[in-house]
Amino acid sequence: MIMWTFVTIAAVMALPVIIGFLMPVRYEGRSVVEYERSPQDVWDALQDVEAHPMTGVMMKSLEELPDEDGRPAWKEDMGHGEVITVTTTEQEPPHRMIRMMSSGAINMTSRWEYTLEPSDQGCRVTLAGITDIERGTWHTPVFRVMMVVGGGVKKGLDIQLDMVASTLGVEAQRAATIRPKPPRSTQ
Repeated sequence: MIMWTFVTIAAVMALPVIIGFLMPVRYEGRSVVEYERSPQDVWDALQDVEAHPMTGVMMKSLEELPDEDGRPAWKEDMGHGEVITVTTTEQEPPHRMIRMMSSGAINMTSRWEYTLEPSDQGCRVTLAGITDIERGTWHTPVFRVMMVVGGGVKKGLDIQLDMVASTLGVEAQRAATIRPKPPRSTQ
Protein backbone atom coordinates (compact mmCIF):
# COMPACT_ATOMS: atom_id res chain seq x y z
CA MET A 1 0.00 0.00 0.00
CA ILE A 2 2.79 2.44 0.91
CA MET A 3 4.62 1.62 -2.31
CA TRP A 4 1.53 2.43 -4.44
CA THR A 5 1.05 5.70 -2.56
CA PHE A 6 4.67 6.62 -3.29
CA VAL A 7 4.31 5.64 -6.97
CA THR A 8 1.11 7.71 -7.29
CA ILE A 9 2.70 10.78 -5.68
CA ALA A 10 5.80 10.45 -7.90
CA ALA A 11 3.62 10.11 -11.02
CA VAL A 12 1.59 13.22 -10.12
CA MET A 13 4.78 15.22 -9.50
CA ALA A 14 6.35 14.01 -12.76
CA LEU A 15 3.27 14.77 -14.87
CA PRO A 16 3.95 18.53 -15.39
CA VAL A 17 7.56 17.75 -16.33
CA ILE A 18 6.51 15.15 -18.88
CA ILE A 19 3.77 17.35 -20.34
CA GLY A 20 6.16 20.34 -20.47
CA PHE A 21 8.75 18.36 -22.43
CA LEU A 22 6.08 17.60 -25.03
CA MET A 23 4.96 21.24 -25.36
CA PRO A 24 6.24 23.55 -28.12
CA VAL A 25 9.20 25.90 -27.69
CA ARG A 26 7.48 29.01 -29.16
CA TYR A 27 4.45 30.86 -27.77
CA GLU A 28 2.85 33.93 -29.34
CA GLY A 29 0.26 36.47 -28.28
CA ARG A 30 -1.21 39.78 -29.30
CA SER A 31 -3.17 42.42 -27.41
CA VAL A 32 -4.80 45.57 -28.79
CA VAL A 33 -6.05 48.44 -26.64
CA GLU A 34 -7.04 52.04 -27.05
CA TYR A 35 -6.31 54.81 -24.59
CA GLU A 36 -7.92 58.23 -24.50
CA ARG A 37 -4.48 59.79 -24.74
CA SER A 38 -2.18 60.88 -27.55
CA PRO A 39 0.48 58.51 -28.96
CA GLN A 40 3.16 60.80 -27.41
CA ASP A 41 1.56 60.49 -23.94
CA VAL A 42 1.47 56.70 -24.29
CA TRP A 43 5.05 56.62 -25.57
CA ASP A 44 6.20 58.68 -22.59
CA ALA A 45 4.39 56.31 -20.20
CA LEU A 46 6.08 53.30 -21.83
CA GLN A 47 9.45 54.83 -20.97
CA ASP A 48 8.62 54.64 -17.23
CA VAL A 49 9.78 51.04 -16.86
CA GLU A 50 9.61 51.08 -13.05
CA ALA A 51 5.89 51.86 -13.19
CA HIS A 52 5.17 48.91 -15.50
CA PRO A 53 8.02 46.40 -15.72
CA MET A 54 7.88 43.55 -18.23
CA THR A 55 7.65 41.02 -15.39
CA GLY A 56 4.63 42.83 -13.95
CA VAL A 57 3.91 42.51 -10.25
CA MET A 58 6.53 39.75 -9.91
CA MET A 59 9.33 42.35 -10.04
CA LYS A 60 10.97 42.96 -6.66
CA SER A 61 13.53 45.53 -7.82
CA LEU A 62 14.87 47.15 -10.97
CA GLU A 63 18.46 48.01 -11.90
CA GLU A 64 19.02 50.36 -14.81
CA LEU A 65 21.83 49.39 -17.18
CA PRO A 66 23.76 51.75 -19.48
CA ASP A 67 21.74 52.78 -22.53
CA GLU A 68 22.58 50.98 -25.76
CA ASP A 69 22.81 53.58 -28.54
CA GLY A 70 20.37 55.79 -26.62
CA ARG A 71 17.92 52.95 -25.99
CA PRO A 72 17.13 51.92 -22.40
CA ALA A 73 18.19 48.60 -20.85
CA TRP A 74 17.64 47.24 -17.35
CA LYS A 75 17.42 44.18 -15.12
CA GLU A 76 14.29 43.14 -13.24
CA ASP A 77 14.87 41.04 -10.11
CA MET A 78 11.98 38.68 -9.44
CA GLY A 79 13.52 37.24 -6.25
CA HIS A 80 14.79 33.72 -5.61
CA GLY A 81 17.74 34.33 -7.94
CA GLU A 82 15.59 34.99 -11.03
CA VAL A 83 16.83 38.09 -12.89
CA ILE A 84 15.40 39.15 -16.25
CA THR A 85 17.45 41.39 -18.57
CA VAL A 86 15.47 43.73 -20.81
CA THR A 87 16.89 45.67 -23.76
CA THR A 88 15.17 48.06 -26.12
CA THR A 89 16.47 46.97 -29.51
CA GLU A 90 14.49 49.31 -31.77
CA GLN A 91 12.52 52.48 -31.25
CA GLU A 92 10.85 55.00 -33.51
CA PRO A 93 9.22 57.53 -31.14
CA PRO A 94 6.27 57.70 -30.74
CA HIS A 95 5.21 54.92 -33.13
CA ARG A 96 7.13 51.68 -32.66
CA MET A 97 9.38 49.96 -30.16
CA ILE A 98 10.82 46.47 -29.70
CA ARG A 99 12.00 45.15 -26.36
CA MET A 100 13.82 41.87 -25.79
CA MET A 101 13.71 40.03 -22.49
CA SER A 102 15.93 37.12 -21.46
CA SER A 103 16.15 34.98 -18.36
CA GLY A 104 19.27 33.65 -16.71
CA ALA A 105 17.56 30.85 -14.76
CA ILE A 106 15.30 29.54 -17.52
CA ASN A 107 16.46 29.36 -21.12
CA MET A 108 13.80 31.85 -22.22
CA THR A 109 13.68 34.89 -24.50
CA SER A 110 10.77 37.17 -25.33
CA ARG A 111 10.35 39.78 -28.04
CA TRP A 112 7.63 42.38 -27.49
CA GLU A 113 6.77 44.78 -30.30
CA TYR A 114 4.75 47.88 -29.45
CA THR A 115 2.96 49.71 -32.28
CA LEU A 116 1.25 53.02 -31.48
CA GLU A 117 -1.21 54.62 -33.91
CA PRO A 118 -3.52 57.60 -33.63
CA SER A 119 -7.19 56.57 -33.33
CA ASP A 120 -10.61 58.10 -32.82
CA GLN A 121 -10.21 57.46 -29.08
CA GLY A 122 -6.66 58.85 -28.92
CA CYS A 123 -4.09 56.08 -29.34
CA ARG A 124 -4.36 52.45 -30.39
CA VAL A 125 -1.57 50.21 -29.10
CA THR A 126 -0.87 46.78 -30.53
CA LEU A 127 1.49 44.71 -28.44
CA ALA A 128 2.69 41.49 -30.07
CA GLY A 129 4.83 39.05 -28.15
CA ILE A 130 6.85 35.98 -29.03
CA THR A 131 8.35 33.88 -26.25
CA ASP A 132 10.73 31.00 -26.83
CA ILE A 133 11.35 28.59 -23.97
CA GLU A 134 14.22 26.39 -25.09
CA ARG A 135 15.27 23.12 -23.51
CA GLY A 136 17.11 23.43 -20.23
CA THR A 137 16.88 22.11 -16.71
CA TRP A 138 13.81 20.50 -15.14
CA HIS A 139 12.51 24.08 -14.60
CA THR A 140 11.92 24.52 -18.32
CA PRO A 141 9.03 22.07 -18.83
CA VAL A 142 7.42 23.12 -15.55
CA PHE A 143 7.68 26.78 -16.61
CA ARG A 144 6.05 25.97 -19.97
CA VAL A 145 3.09 24.34 -18.22
CA MET A 146 2.77 27.20 -15.69
CA MET A 147 2.87 29.80 -18.45
CA VAL A 148 0.12 28.13 -20.49
CA VAL A 149 -2.07 27.43 -17.45
CA GLY A 150 -1.54 31.04 -16.31
CA GLY A 151 -2.84 32.50 -19.58
CA GLY A 152 0.24 32.39 -21.77
CA VAL A 153 1.96 35.25 -23.54
CA LYS A 154 -1.32 37.13 -24.09
CA LYS A 155 -1.94 37.41 -20.36
CA GLY A 156 1.48 39.03 -19.87
CA LEU A 157 0.79 41.48 -22.71
CA ASP A 158 -2.61 42.36 -21.23
CA ILE A 159 -1.06 42.98 -17.81
CA GLN A 160 1.60 45.23 -19.39
CA LEU A 161 -1.02 47.33 -21.20
CA ASP A 162 -3.19 47.56 -18.07
CA MET A 163 -0.18 48.88 -16.11
CA VAL A 164 0.37 51.51 -18.81
CA ALA A 165 -3.31 52.51 -18.53
CA SER A 166 -2.84 52.90 -14.79
CA THR A 167 0.19 55.13 -15.34
CA LEU A 168 -1.89 57.23 -17.76
CA GLY A 169 -4.87 57.34 -15.41
CA VAL A 170 -7.23 55.96 -18.07
CA GLU A 171 -8.95 52.67 -18.84
CA ALA A 172 -7.48 50.32 -21.43
CA GLN A 173 -10.25 49.59 -23.92
CA ARG A 174 -9.72 46.13 -25.41
CA ALA A 175 -10.14 45.70 -29.16
CA ALA A 176 -13.38 43.72 -28.68
CA THR A 177 -14.92 46.63 -26.74
CA ILE A 178 -13.68 49.51 -28.89
CA ARG A 179 -16.60 51.20 -30.56
CA PRO A 180 -16.02 53.65 -33.39
CA LYS A 181 -17.34 57.14 -32.87
CA PRO A 182 -20.50 57.84 -34.87
CA PRO A 183 -19.89 59.78 -38.10
CA ARG A 184 -20.20 63.51 -37.80
CA SER A 185 -23.21 65.10 -39.35
CA THR A 186 -22.40 67.13 -42.48
CA GLN A 187 -25.47 69.29 -42.16
